[in-house]
Amino acid sequence: MIQEILLKLSWPNWLFSIAVLILAAIAYLYYFRTLPPLSAGRRGLLFLVRALSLAILFFLILEPVLRLLYRQNEKPMVAVLLDNSASMKIRENGAARGDSVTYLAEHLAGLNRQDSLEIVPFTFDLATRPWRGDSLNFATDGSDFSETISAALDSLSGMNLQAIVLVSDGIYNRGANPYLAAQNSPAPIYTVLVGDTSLPRDVSLRRVQTNQITYVNKSLPVEVVFWQNGFDGKKALITISKNGQELARESVTFGKSGFEQKANLTLVAREAGDFNYTVQIQALEGEVTARNNQQNLRVQVLKSKIRVLVLSGSPSFDRHSLDFAGEQLKDYAFTFLTEKGPGEYYEMGFNEVKLDSQDLFILSGFPTRFSDAAQVRTLMQAVTNRRVPVFWFAARSADYRKLSAFEAMLPFQLTSRLTPLENQFAQLTAGGRLHPVTRLDENETANDLLWKALPPLEIYPQLKPRAGVQALLALDDREHVIPGAAGERPLICYAYRQNEIKHLVFNGGNISSWQFQLQTDPAREQFFSRFLERAVRWLVNRDDIQQIQIRPLQPVYNVGEAVLFSGQVYDEFYQPVSDAEVIVTVASDTSRISDEMIAEGNGFYRQSFSGLPEGEFTYRVEASRKDKPIGTRSGKFTVKPFFLEFQQIPANHTLMKQLADVSGGTLYRPAEFLQNFPGKKLESRVQYASLEYFIWNYWYWLLLLIALLGTEWFLRKRWGLL
Repeated sequence: MIQEILLKLSWPNWLFSIAVLILAAIAYLYYFRTLPPLSAGRRGLLFLVRALSLAILFFLILEPVLRLLYRQNEKPMVAVLLDNSASMKIRENGAARGDSVTYLAEHLAGLNRQDSLEIVPFTFDLATRPWRGDSLNFATDGSDFSETISAALDSLSGMNLQAIVLVSDGIYNRGANPYLAAQNSPAPIYTVLVGDTSLPRDVSLRRVQTNQITYVNKSLPVEVVFWQNGFDGKKALITISKNGQELARESVTFGKSGFEQKANLTLVAREAGDFNYTVQIQALEGEVTARNNQQNLRVQVLKSKIRVLVLSGSPSFDRHSLDFAGEQLKDYAFTFLTEKGPGEYYEMGFNEVKLDSQDLFILSGFPTRFSDAAQVRTLMQAVTNRRVPVFWFAARSADYRKLSAFEAMLPFQLTSRLTPLENQFAQLTAGGRLHPVTRLDENETANDLLWKALPPLEIYPQLKPRAGVQALLALDDREHVIPGAAGERPLICYAYRQNEIKHLVFNGGNISSWQFQLQTDPAREQFFSRFLERAVRWLVNRDDIQQIQIRPLQPVYNVGEAVLFSGQVYDEFYQPVSDAEVIVTVASDTSRISDEMIAEGNGFYRQSFSGLPEGEFTYRVEASRKDKPIGTRSGKFTVKPFFLEFQQIPANHTLMKQLADVSGGTLYRPAEFLQNFPGKKLESRVQYASLEYFIWNYWYWLLLLIALLGTEWFLRKRWGLL
């Protein structure tokens, strides 16, 4: 209601009144005598119109402002926060916890119709929303108390908020500890504890641990951690299945209630691929819920043995080093052919080796000038037709002129016959620090130390790398003079890709020194084996996308977790690209979303997706620079129903009491709340508000003046005044 009306002018009101009287007097004198004479009534009408026009014009010149003061009584406001998370589906004593929440919501809606109180209801889980009559579905796996308290306070800022009512079981699993939010609340928080605080009878699968990568027909140990209460001495079955087909099982006997136990299962994958497995512990009669009895597990299954054919130009210590290192790599099957004479080998005949089953060719000083041309042609055709990667080890015995028919596909050019340059040292390049072949340690400093002060090699400057190779190791010329070398340092190790075929070239002989001379160095006794393993793995990995190293940070996420993509983009020389446009697309059978990744510097990019539902997802990362494509990467990840809300079953009485006490509120049970809330009188508040109207600024005053002046002019003309 309007409490006060005030008209403000740029002059004092008394001075304005005197001025209006003077203007009225002037108008009166103007029409005191007229020609021709008019009656007193006509002269009075003209005087009134003239005086009113002058008064209004002068009134507007003084810029009048009308101020209205309103007085309003605000009812006490109560914010009600209703827990809409999945734990409200837990059934106790024949009813779900959510039944109590729904009943309290309807009761408070009835209170809202009273004139003395205003109820503002919200529902919350991982987010906070205004409550609608049918919006409680208890479907979201997770709740964030701190966020919902802050959201309610922000939404009702400036209102007469007298109390906050938090209806929940006290189970929160996202966001910060709500204690601080409650401590800073300007209104007391009345907590309504829903649910049983005692431990129910339940079995829960807590953790599943295993390797993320395994091989076909290889035993994969799976460690399962589970918990139970109320089933001491009972037996249950733990199973691992894929698409409903059981693959492993283990019977367990429960020990003492309240303690975690472990079980070890063995999984054997029979085919290669990227698979999603379900680990489940048997649900027992009387469990409060079976939603926490299973978890998903994602495992990449590779071929059981990577087959590697090593062709050596002659018996040598380098060939022996490859044999020695190959024996230590249990997941690789090495086959050796050491040339004895034209078309002959020490180990077996060339035709006894099945070229179409080999995953990688290692050519150590091969072919030589004695090599059979037909065999060399067969070998290179296998490389071309099957896209088999090649690892080249240069050596004195090699005669690459035998490959002249395949020159276009080679990663190097031969300028003359190979002549060794002895006692040269390798140095890691900038690209080598990033490449998976030479990144033997994820710590950059530790990796640099591994590559320092290695035994010397003999290199072959005549072997020139093609344009577009990725330099991994170069000649260390800081302390050693290289005869005839000019321009860029000669490369010792480099990677090359052409027509989907990967090549890795090691342009250095006497590499056996890296195998045997480092045996006395504890940090590097496995140096050569690790280098060979990473090189072989990179070469045979067909899924590797060279320039896009962006992927999800983990293969399996829980419902409610943000799926985070992170990694780097490189150019064709394996240098970080910081100005690329990177788009990541996530798709399932029912949805598809895309977003641009955020650049973080040094070629790193990051993006996250929240709210993804349970299911299998594919992703595709596409990078371009100045409208020129750089490359793509694709893969899969899983969002599993982890059921965070069911990892802790008992209602959290301690937390709900702490939130009430620290904010000055009270802890209730639902029945007590219905009887006693609010327990004290909630005060109304008188609020004053003022509004100002700039009267002179309204256009209709101009119309009124035109109407008055027009009327005066019309009457004067009609009555014949001069």
